[in-house]
Amino acid sequence: MSERDVIFISHATPDDNEFVRWLGTRLTGIGFKVWADIFDLAGGTPFWTSIEDALRKRTIKVIFVVSKASCDPNRTGVQNEISVADAVKKSLKDPDFVIPVRIDDIAFGDLPIQIHRLNAIDFTTGWGGKLADLVNTLAKADVPRAVTDLSAEFDRWRQASVRSDVIVERGEEPLLTSIMPIARLPDEISFYEYEGENKKFEQALETVPHPHAMHNRLLVSFAAAHEIQAHLPPEMTVSLRGTASFSTFLEGKLTDPVGPQRRDANSWAVRMLRESFEAHLASRGLLPYPASAGTVMFFPKGLLIDDRVYYMNAKGKRTYKQVVGESKRLNAHWHLGMRAIVRLGEAPTLRLRPYVVFTRDGKTPLQDAGEMTKLRRRFCKSWFNHVWRPLWQAFFEFFGAGSESVLIALGEHRSWTVAGDGLKLTAEMRMPFDLDVTDEESEPEEPDDVDDDGDEPDDGIDDEDEE
Repeated sequence: MSERDVIFISHATPDDNEFVRWLGTRLTGIGFKVWADIFDLAGGTPFWTSIEDALRKRTIKVIFVVSKASCDPNRTGVQNEISVADAVKKSLKDPDFVIPVRIDDIAFGDLPIQIHRLNAIDFTTGWGGKLADLVNTLAKADVPRAVTDLSAEFDRWRQASVRSDVIVERGEEPLLTSIMPIARLPDEISFYEYEGENKKFEQALETVPHPHAMHNRLLVSFAAAHEIQAHLPPEMTVSLRGTASFSTFLEGKLTDPVGPQRRDANSWAVRMLRESFEAHLASRGLLPYPASAGTVMFFPKGLLIDDRVYYMNAKGKRTYKQVVGESKRLNAHWHLGMRAIVRLGEAPTLRLRPYVVFTRDGKTPLQDAGEMTKLRRRFCKSWFNHVWRPLWQAFFEFFGAGSESVLIALGEHRSWTVAGDGLKLTAEMRMPFDLDVTDEESEPEEPDDVDDDGDEPDDGIDDEDEE
């Protein structure tokens, strides 16, 4: 049997072609070998002798594009592909052979029986945002990337794209990510002894704004003793027990004082750094919203002139983006928000998750989580790159104001530094007209009158472990 090195995209033709062209181009640019039936450019024989041969002999993973069209039981071509893929999955004993990606609001109950129990990646919340999840899934499955010249592969995609007036050409294209590299971590962390009963002391700590953690009878914090003491009752005093390098703390090897184990140390550090980042955004005027997955910091109405952020777009044009708006149809204000996720390791990063908060008065988030979810799903269902990319650029401009890095205070004498902009990558292939539609100054369109929330529960944030 020949080597399996191909990602096969199964989809409904022509209904899902636009998404397949977009996805195939990007996966090819990353280095994967991709096949789909849009390669049948001349209307004759497919790229390989038959689709079945491609599935049985060359395919390492099948991406099944889940849509109302592809799941129509009358689409026998797609149904046959999934049947063959299911048989190959069993022969390979690979339960993850098929990776479903959902691109419209088809109910999960309408999925084919072969797909129903698989975990689908939901691209309905934005194609670009979910591409990283798909690539991560492929990487974890050890799907090989081509190390040779990919020109021939790109030529096939380019010809397929030209036929549908979507041009792909050789040339650099800027890619914006939601990841901000951490340029510098704090040097040290302190341990404090305290006077008083444990329970009462922990209750008193609720008024201390500086990030901290409790370790046996020691208080762990980046803040100085007098900064903590200023928020405690006089009878509860803290005194320095010792300091340690932050790197040693993270390794879980402290013996004097005895520090936490590595897992706890990293968990506390991630939380304290995240809380300090949230405090920094609060100092800039953003407000907190306690979402189920973590604190979201959002722009309140009136913080900025006309609720706009001005920035330079990818084509070098100065433009702006609304970060707060009003939906008259929903009788609510919408607000751009961000949830921070800190990652430590060899290349520490701060990753942002976007979130849209709704208010009636421009400042107070709706208290009913169900109503918040309902409004978000109706209002944001058509938000794709043309909306999200300018919102990302607006946030990064607000945060970094063009600076290479931003200092985040951990107290009077300690801090850490994060990049002032999202990590930028450069693709070797580009869609020359792609950037023409990525920056819209106008507010997003009002939702339809129809309330089509669907059956899938949604809290508006992708759940993710922060450890």
